Amino acid sequence: MSKLETLYNSIEGLKELGLPLNEETLKAVDNLEEELIKNEVIPRLSSSIEPIITQIQRPIVLVVDYVPGESLSVRLTRKRVIMDESETKEYSLAPKTKEHEKKTDKTITSSPKSAWTGLMVTFPNGKVINNRYAYETLIEVVEKVGVQKVESLGLKHLGLDFISKKRDDFYNQHELPGGYLILTHSSTDKKKRQIEEISQKLNLELKVEVV
Repeated sequence: MSKLETLYNSIEGLKELGLPLNEETLKAVDNLEEELIKNEVIPRLSSSIEPIITQIQRPIVLVVDYVPGESLSVRLTRKRVIMDESETKEYSLAPKTKEHEKKTDKTITSSPKSAWTGLMVTFPNGKVINNRYAYETLIEVVEKVGVQKVESLGLKHLGLDFISKKRDDFYNQHELPGGYLILTHSSTDKKKRQIEEISQKLNLELKVEVV
């Protein structure tokens, strides 16, 4: 188990025990997460990305948007896409050696890779919900079924209410109608099982597939 996995498992354990994370703890978690990404993840990306990226002979900027359990979104531009660089930190993928500095001065900002998967949900009347991202499909299904109906089921995830009006400081949530929030910090397979549980408890007879 990597240190990043240990960190996330520790946070999940605290959440499941109902222990709150105060502002000081969250700040420490953010700092540790960033250090682990800088020291463990980014160096490992170098050997796999550099042979490919260095084939390009002109400067480019690649922006990688990573959401756990969802597909990667990558944009390429020859212009700066970051509006305020003071709010970002740049880490070089190149090993910090003088020999390498003579070879190339190319840098790239990236994120861990996630395999692409989506969800397709079919209702008994034939209606199909199949958005680009699994979390979008999950949200649309909940909205179609009825946010309050799903909220009344009292589903839990990571020690938190699956749907609530309380914002969590650590895990991903998305806004729903009526001031509700849905917890989307999960894999595609977990989202599939959540929809299946909703379907079973509300007798919806939904067909849920990973695509």
